[in-house]
Amino acid sequence: MSDAIDRFAIDLDPMLVERVRSWGGHRGLAPMVESLRTQTDRRRFMDIWVEAMVADRLAHAGWSLRAEVETPSGRTCDLRVSRGETTFYLHLKRLDESDKPARQLVLSPRLRVLEQIARPYLVRIRWREDLDDMSMQHLVVRASGFLHRARIGEELTVRDDAGIEVGGVRVVGPWEGDHVSLAIGLPGGFDDRTDRIRGLLMKAYEQFMPRAQNVILVAGERADTAREFEAAVLGTPEERWDRHPAQGSRVAWGRASDGFWSGESRPESRMCGWCRFRPDLPVLHADVLGREQPAPDAWLKDAMVTLS
Repeated sequence: MSDAIDRFAIDLDPMLVERVRSWGGHRGLAPMVESLRTQTDRRRFMDIWVEAMVADRLAHAGWSLRAEVETPSGRTCDLRVSRGETTFYLHLKRLDESDKPARQLVLSPRLRVLEQIARPYLVRIRWREDLDDMSMQHLVVRASGFLHRARIGEELTVRDDAGIEVGGVRVVGPWEGDHVSLAIGLPGGFDDRTDRIRGLLMKAYEQFMPRAQNVILVAGERADTAREFEAAVLGTPEERWDRHPAQGSRVAWGRASDGFWSGESRPESRMCGWCRFRPDLPVLHADVLGREQPAPDAWLKDAMVTLS
């Protein structure tokens, strides 16, 4: 069987490839290297490669690592991370988006008119790629009327006189500014990854080491997924009529009860992070969330700074 690291090396950071190869004699990381070498499926290879990227960053910061640690229930933790008397277990799940390749889409100047609407919302907008000026203007007019009255979570699909879909808008959540901020959705429909991320969090939770500190990282290559990760962990943003708006705001908002951490659910989980990566570059950045109650230990928060 050929070495999968050799087969996929063209897509990887060459310096990290050499460091990973050197782990073959590392007692703790040799199982990860062997797993990488024996993969036949690119998707599964990339799942493990992200683990290698995280392991490399932690090792450089002076942490001792052991891969594929078995739990009492027979499941496996991706990494045991130790230094001195402190130990935590890391569970990393990759959000595979290979079926939806990123495309460079540019907002039409006509659509920029929607950003003048004085409502503090993040709005995803999509449109058919072959629209002429008249159809684009039709989308803008319909979207403008909708956004002046829409609430968080609501969506509009716009069609032309023949019933053919032109595009659509969705109010994703609150925005820090005073006016609408536009984000581009796929022309064929909105790709909401919140449910998929919540499913990955659940799978990782099932692999927790009992009576220990556990951290979940969900990794992906798209920068715009961080907000959906927050929704999966904390709950979907929603307008709340039982609250007073924050100072300077006209609308109060909160979180629905569909989050991974909603209420008192899953108290053993205290830290989760969204990790953006590029397999071909030494780029790794994690935005880590710490639970308010029960809160993670201070040393664990410091450990996660390594990945930010």
